[in-house]
Amino acid sequence: MKQLTFLVFLICVSVSAKASFTFNSNCKQAYTDVMCLRFVQAKIKIKTEKKLNTDNRVPYIIDNYIDFLKVMIGEEEKDLIHLKNQMDTRLQKLSSGGKDSPWFLYSQSLIYLQSGVARIKFGEYVNASLDINRAYRLLLENKRKYPDFVMNKAGLGILHSLIGTVPAKYRWAVRSLKFEGTIPEGNSEIKEAYMQVSSDPQLSFLLPETAFLLSFVTLNLSADVPAALSLAEKLNTSSLSGLIKESPLMVYMLANIYSKAGENDKVIQLLSDNPLTADKYPFYFLNYMLGVAKLNRLDADACYPLLNYLGHFKGKNYIRSAYMHLAWYYLIENEPKQYHTYVERINLRGNNQVDNDREALTFAAKNTKPELSLLKARLLFDGGYYERAKSELAGFKAADKKSGLEYTYRLGRIYHKWGFTDQAIPFYKETITEGENSPYYFAANASLQLGIIYEQQKQYTLAREYYSKVLDMDFDEYQFSISNKAQAGLNRIKGK
Repeated sequence: MKQLTFLVFLICVSVSAKASFTFNSNCKQAYTDVMCLRFVQAKIKIKTEKKLNTDNRVPYIIDNYIDFLKVMIGEEEKDLIHLKNQMDTRLQKLSSGGKDSPWFLYSQSLIYLQSGVARIKFGEYVNASLDINRAYRLLLENKRKYPDFVMNKAGLGILHSLIGTVPAKYRWAVRSLKFEGTIPEGNSEIKEAYMQVSSDPQLSFLLPETAFLLSFVTLNLSADVPAALSLAEKLNTSSLSGLIKESPLMVYMLANIYSKAGENDKVIQLLSDNPLTADKYPFYFLNYMLGVAKLNRLDADACYPLLNYLGHFKGKNYIRSAYMHLAWYYLIENEPKQYHTYVERINLRGNNQVDNDREALTFAAKNTKPELSLLKARLLFDGGYYERAKSELAGFKAADKKSGLEYTYRLGRIYHKWGFTDQAIPFYKETITEGENSPYYFAANASLQLGIIYEQQKQYTLAREYYSKVLDMDFDEYQFSISNKAQAGLNRIKGK
């Protein structure tokens, strides 16, 4: 019996010693397939890899990427359950050997991080925080052992950036987990990872992921639209240009950048040129983006992508928002019956997790038609058509306090994004004076924009004043995103 036990021990030691993390050509291609959402093709490759190279642990990393992306894109609970059910098995595989590889601890941290982010999507915040904390500890340990490992920088960079956006009233939770980090620190780490991957042919297969993370932090957390736009232009002329057309994730990334930069025609062109195809996991949110972009241009066919999204997407986010945009579409098209139909549907289906859907619920609850010229001006502004937006407001007369407040706010936004900052500032200040005690988002976002303007002008005392003012306001619409951006602004200028 002792001999049998010793033999089993020797076999286990042998397997552990042989286990490795090898990104051979087969695994790299499978990873690229995943980035292009070709999950079926990726599965075939990693199934072959598991048979041919039984000691290679990389297929289990790729398996988890597939399941994670399904949760994030499809938003179906069954996929989350599957991801969680596979977690322990994959962690056991990844921790069974290859300890001399920087991928050993990193791969385990990735499983925890992806689980944590997926849980947040479904509101499982306690278990999500535990998973993310485990991921953070593993990344710190891996950084200590392998300080130059590129993916440490990417993983820690995204966590440090996100930690830097936590509002002050929740900082105690971060401190209790002993998390530390700032947006500039995280941005710097991810940028370093991106540059390292860009300059090393052996790591080039990681370029899509690092580019995606860099664009996310630059655009959404650092609020540096010019830098994000510059990144988009570089990617379009880089070795990734071919992959962009193949990867819905890269298409989404670029469309998001162009949208925030007011390059709406580019959004429409990009999404129209890269429709969903049967060989890829369906990323229906791209249809929502296309419908919104077309409506921002007041296109007569804007309804079709939105209807496609609602007809196929089985998740819960942006459903209410899609109904609201369809209601707006039919209001503009002078079809009152259809307008009321889609307003009523806002309450029937969807979630309340994202600001866009909460705005839709607020819109439906008020049961009042928006002023047509204000609505058109807003949509045209969102598309970057500033001259057309201003023209829609010519001769506008407010019917009530809310429409008057929106009119003042909208002029400020138009002048600001149009490049006439000095003309925007008085309208922003008037919006704050008239609306800081109202439940609408106009005054809060006007204050946020003033904070951004003064930060860019290096007038940090004024920037701090207006960012702080946002956090003191009580408003309903876009509360999470506006407050989050204000807190991120305060964190950026801390000590300046």
